[in-house]
Amino acid sequence: MSCSPFDPLVDAYDAARPTYPDELYDALDRLAGPLAGALVVDVGAGTGIATRALLARGARVLALDIGPAMLRRLRDRTPDALGPVVADGSRLPLPDATADLVCYAQAWHWMDVDAGTAAAAAVLRPGGALACWWNDVDAENETWWRAQQDRLEMWNTAYTRGYRDTDYAGRLEATGRFASVETFETSWTRELDIDTYETWLRSKSYVAALGDRLDDFVAAERASLTAAFPTGVVREPFRTWLAVARLSARRPG
Repeated sequence: MSCSPFDPLVDAYDAARPTYPDELYDALDRLAGPLAGALVVDVGAGTGIATRALLARGARVLALDIGPAMLRRLRDRTPDALGPVVADGSRLPLPDATADLVCYAQAWHWMDVDAGTAAAAAVLRPGGALACWWNDVDAENETWWRAQQDRLEMWNTAYTRGYRDTDYAGRLEATGRFASVETFETSWTRELDIDTYETWLRSKSYVAALGDRLDDFVAAERASLTAAFPTGVVREPFRTWLAVARLSARRPG
């Protein structure tokens, strides 16, 4: 199995990636079934941002990722997690009909929809759910963010700011594997200093892909952010979006 492109970024990822708001987990508890006591498979768990929040809600969490370095950090920081196990979402290492919830926090866009939904449907109990969610920066009206995206698109021709502009709920429905698909979204803002924001940038695979231009990009960002936030505190707005696809309470046939 190949190494995760995020493995070399584990320190930056662990230090500066945003968490998810409580409202996200409230919605998950409501739409996917109670988290307390549930067996949850956290696919693409990374360093355990979602794993720890799910554990805090009383779930039993099996953490999976393709990155051994990510999972070592998760294990060090999250001793209560089950596993962790090196695995990807197309081959989940569980018996059929054993999990209550399979979730992807900031990871579903890496998956083949057909393979991912087939694997999730196989290991879920009747009435179980597949949940996918993302933090997306919601700063289209901010001059500093538009300038950042312009630089990224100019210096990394494989990147586009709309790379997650996909009807994920519609694609889940189109598989025909689920009895229902529901969505939820919420907006929130975090504050962080410019040094931490720089670390957050360096944790992104498409920023790391700048290669020899990375330091130039980060220097340009630091200048832009210093002008936009003269107090040194960046206010970064997010939209967190969730899709929950539930199986029928009865197995077909």
